[in-house]
Amino acid sequence: MSVDNLSHPPRRPACGRWCAWWAGLLIWATTLVAAPATVSTTGPALMRSVAEQALDDPRAALSGVRQRLASLSAGDAGTAFWLRLALVDVLVHTDQEVESRRELAAAAQALPASAAGPQERLWLEHFQRYVDTGTVDPEAFRRQQAAVRERARAAGDAHLLCRLDLNEAALLVEQDAVDEAWAALEAVDRCAAELGDAGLRAYALGTMGPLAWRVGSLQPPQTYYQRALAALGERPARYKRAWLLDDLGWALVNGGQPTAARGPFEQVLALASQIGDVSFMMRGHEGLAEVLLYQRDAQGALRHARASLQLSAGHPGLRFRDVTAQTQVVEALALLQHPDLADAVEALRAMAARDPSTRNASLIARSAARGYRALGRHAQAYAELERYLEISNHDARAARERDAQRLQARYEATLREAENRELRHAAERARLELEARAERQRALWALVLVLLAGLAGGGWFFGLALKRRRRLAELALRDELTGLPNRRAVLAFAREQFNLARRLDLPISLALVDLDHFKAVNDRHGHAAGDRVLQAFASAATHVVRGQDRIGRWGGEEWLLVMPGTRASELPAIFARLRQAMAEQRVPGLPHPHGVTFSMGTAERHAGIETLDALVAEADGHLYRAKAQGRDTLCGHSLSLVHSAAESVSQSA
Repeated sequence: MSVDNLSHPPRRPACGRWCAWWAGLLIWATTLVAAPATVSTTGPALMRSVAEQALDDPRAALSGVRQRLASLSAGDAGTAFWLRLALVDVLVHTDQEVESRRELAAAAQALPASAAGPQERLWLEHFQRYVDTGTVDPEAFRRQQAAVRERARAAGDAHLLCRLDLNEAALLVEQDAVDEAWAALEAVDRCAAELGDAGLRAYALGTMGPLAWRVGSLQPPQTYYQRALAALGERPARYKRAWLLDDLGWALVNGGQPTAARGPFEQVLALASQIGDVSFMMRGHEGLAEVLLYQRDAQGALRHARASLQLSAGHPGLRFRDVTAQTQVVEALALLQHPDLADAVEALRAMAARDPSTRNASLIARSAARGYRALGRHAQAYAELERYLEISNHDARAARERDAQRLQARYEATLREAENRELRHAAERARLELEARAERQRALWALVLVLLAGLAGGGWFFGLALKRRRRLAELALRDELTGLPNRRAVLAFAREQFNLARRLDLPISLALVDLDHFKAVNDRHGHAAGDRVLQAFASAATHVVRGQDRIGRWGGEEWLLVMPGTRASELPAIFARLRQAMAEQRVPGLPHPHGVTFSMGTAERHAGIETLDALVAEADGHLYRAKAQGRDTLCGHSLSLVHSAAESVSQSA
C-alpha cells in the first residue's frame, strides 16, 4: 500500500473538538440581549458583557474581570458571584481547567446561602455540570440536567434552558452520537432563533459543520461555517472569527478545495496576530502549511510549519500543538529531499512518547512512513505504515464499541423509564383508590371533627381562663411600680427558705433596706421623681443580687432581701456592691450623682431564732440602729460585724 494513498485526516489541534464546544458555550452568553427574560437578568447580563469581550480577546476579558473583582466592596457578594461565573466561562473556553474549577469554588463561596436566590442556585448548579461534562457518567449527567431543566422551566429562565440544551448537545458530540447530536444542535438553533441570539446560532451552526458529512446533510460542511460567520454580524469577535475561519479552512482542505482554504487561513493568522493569540497564530501557520503541501510548495510549507514550531517553543503550554507542525516539516523536507529529513523524522517519532493520544500517534506514524520512504529506508517505512493502520483499525473498533455501549446505555435508560412509568401508573391507581376510600369515610370524619372542634373550643376557653388566672396571680405577687416581688411574694419565699434552712441546718440571712431621706426626695423633686428613684434602686438590686437570692418591696421605700445559704460575714460585700450599683444609676429628674443612699439592717438565723417573724424583727431592729448611726450604713447582729461592715464600706468607697 502506498504511503501517498493513505487517507488524509485533518491536522487539527488535539483539543479541537472539545475546545470548540466550550468556545460555543461562551458564544451563547454573548448575545442574549435581544430577548427579555421572565426572571432577573442582572447576573446573566453581566456575564454577557464579559463574554462579548472574550469573543474578541479572552485575555483582555479575563484581565478586566479580575480588576473589577479586586475593586468590589466586601458586601457586594452578588456581583462577585456573577463575575466569577463569567470567569469560569472564559477559563473553560481557553482550556484553563484547573483555574476554572478554582474560580467555580470561589463563586460558590462568594454568595452566602442566605443571599442565594433560586436563579443563583440554578446557574451555580448548571456551571458545576458545565465544568464536569467530560468527567461524569453520561446517564448521571442527563438525570442531573433533567432536574435542573425542570426547575429552570418552572422559573421561566429561557436563557438557562437554552444553555442546558447546549450542554446536552456537547455531551452527545463528545460521545460521538452524531445523529442525536445533530438533532440536539438543531434544537439549539431553534432555541437561539426564538431568543434572537445570534451568538448561540453561530455556535450551533459552527458545530454542525464537522458533523454535516457524517449525517448525510444536503449542504457541505463549509456552508455551516459560512452561516456561523454571518450570524456574528457586525461584532468584532476576532477570536471567535479566527476559530470559525480555521474550521472553515480545514473543511475546505478535507473537501478537496485546498486553494479555497488559503484565504480563511490567512485571515486566521491576521486576526490572531492582532490580538496576540499564539495558539491561533500557530493554527494559521499550520493551515497555510497544509495548503502549500497540497500545492507541492514545499519551501512555503516548511516556512509556515517552522514558524508554528518556533511559537510553540516559546510557549510550553501549547506544546500539544507541535505534532501537527512537525509532521508538516517532515513532509515538506521529504518533498525537497532535504538532508535534514532524517533528523526531522527522529524528532517526530520522539514526540510519540510525549503525547500518547491515538490521534497524534496516527499522524506521527503516517508522516514518519512518508519520511522513511523518502530516505529509502523502506523497512522502517513499512513498520510505521503498519503502525498507522493498526492505530486506525483500533480507533475504528473503539468507535464501534462506544456506539454499542451508548446504544446499550440508551436502551437500558429507556427500559428503566418504561418501568418507572409503570410504577407511576400503579401509584396513581393506588392514589385514586385511596381517594375513593377517603370519600366514603368523609361523613364520619366530619362528625368526628365537629366533636373535636367542640372539645378544642372548650379547651381553648379553659386554657384562656387558666392563663388569665395565672396572670392575675402573678400580678398579685408583683409590685406594679418596680416589677419586683411584692411583700406577699417575698415573704412567702422567705418563709419557704427559712423552713428549709431550719430543717437542714443551713445558713440564711435577711436584710431590710430603707432608702435614706426618701420623703425629702419626694418633697424636693416630686412624687414622679420618687417613683423613678424606687425604679432605679430596683434595677440596681436586680443586677447585684445572686441567682439564689430574692429581693422584694416590703412597703414604701423599704425592701426585704432574702439570701439563702449566706452568712453574716458575706453581707458587707453584698452591701458594698448594692451601694456602688445604686450610686451608678442615672435617675431622670435628679442630678448625677443623685446622692440617694440607703441603710441596711441584717440578721442571720442562729440558735435563738425559731421563726421567720423573729428573724425579720431582728433585721428590723438593726435597720433602726443603722438609721440612728447616721444612715448610709449597715448594721448586723453583733458589734464586730458592724465594725467589719463599716471597714468594708470604707474600702469600697
